[in-house]
Amino acid sequence: MIVDAHCHLWRRWPYSSMPPADGATPDALLGEMAANGVARALIVAAAIGGEDARTENPRNNDDVAEAVREHPSGFRMLADVDSRWSESYHRPEAARRLADQIALTGARGFTHYLGDADDGWFDTAGGVEFFTTAESLGLVASVHAPPAWHAAIGRLAQRHPDLPLLLHHQGLATTDEEVEGLIALAAHPNVVVKVSGFRYVSSTTPPYPDVRSRLERVARAFGAERLAWGSDWPVSTQHHSYADTIAFADAALAFLDASERERVFGGTTLSLYPWST
Repeated sequence: MIVDAHCHLWRRWPYSSMPPADGATPDALLGEMAANGVARALIVAAAIGGEDARTENPRNNDDVAEAVREHPSGFRMLADVDSRWSESYHRPEAARRLADQIALTGARGFTHYLGDADDGWFDTAGGVEFFTTAESLGLVASVHAPPAWHAAIGRLAQRHPDLPLLLHHQGLATTDEEVEGLIALAAHPNVVVKVSGFRYVSSTTPPYPDVRSRLERVARAFGAERLAWGSDWPVSTQHHSYADTIAFADAALAFLDASERERVFGGTTLSLYPWST
């Protein structure tokens, strides 16, 4: 079973680029999934958009939760909590906001997009309370953490060993030094890497040949059981097709055996965020 560990749904297209022909709707995502043999998708909520009301998605958690209710066999969600675009980013009472969003959406995990620079928040009382609450609720944390945050991610993983930490887009590591910093996180069993967002970590064009050697190093360090493929749909369609997101990862991980590839393309995600429907 193929499971997409990283995709989005938006009521309004949040970027200046042209949206996909069918927009970022549940029906459009389900169509892509069906066409490519993908059975389930973990939707990463992201309340992003410009200052223009036509591009804003302030209620994306509500919209994604509704999509999950309408398509329970196909979708699950990660609620957006205090991400970098939020006015509440790293502000007091973050733990309360986390608990509120989990209660409102019914999600069993959340996403938190970090800024480019480590502001030290993980080690503050508010940060510790936030992730302690997540751990106590049995949640999955899907974290957009640029390389500047990787050392802090290691401390976070050690402090909260029962909190799975899913790092977006191969940890956004592009240089050898950054890849080594990411690989160091393999020492923490609760850190998982999403095999997604090739365009973010490549200096070339599709099929992103420069990603392959780096990804192989990461894969051998973490093992297939801690890798999870994701499409980054619909953002990825500005650069390549949904089918390409599978093909790129499949080619880059050709050294894995069949059972290991099954883990990457679905088993890992289901082990962390099981479907009951």
